[in-house]
Amino acid sequence: MKNGILLATLVFSCALFLAAGPSQAADSAKGQEIYTTFCATCHGPTGLGDGVAAAALDPKPRDLSSAAILETYTDEYLVNVITNGGAAVGKSPMMTAWAGIISPEDIDNVVAHIRQNLCKCEYKKQ
Repeated sequence: MKNGILLATLVFSCALFLAAGPSQAADSAKGQEIYTTFCATCHGPTGLGDGVAAAALDPKPRDLSSAAILETYTDEYLVNVITNGGAAVGKSPMMTAWAGIISPEDIDNVVAHIRQNLCKCEYKKQ
């Protein structure tokens, strides 16, 4: 009986951990470092889409500070865009695929930074 309770507790704990999206389990401070290094050139330091390279881009980079926009995207969607690039989700191919350059853990950290510091929002199921 004790083993069954222990097993159930372990399974429940794992499920809770996995249910926490990247923005809840990740390190937003580390994400800010990665964002500054790789993302701010286009998206700007505050996520407005006004980075130094943005002037040369068409379409312009997404405004990552817009809660109205970002709350419609799941964390998994954001991870997919960062990992596989804009073309992978029907967006601009100008959005670089960062797989192999930024680790999956650091991509989760970037999503946490976007959620906690730029848009200050979470996904809202429609």
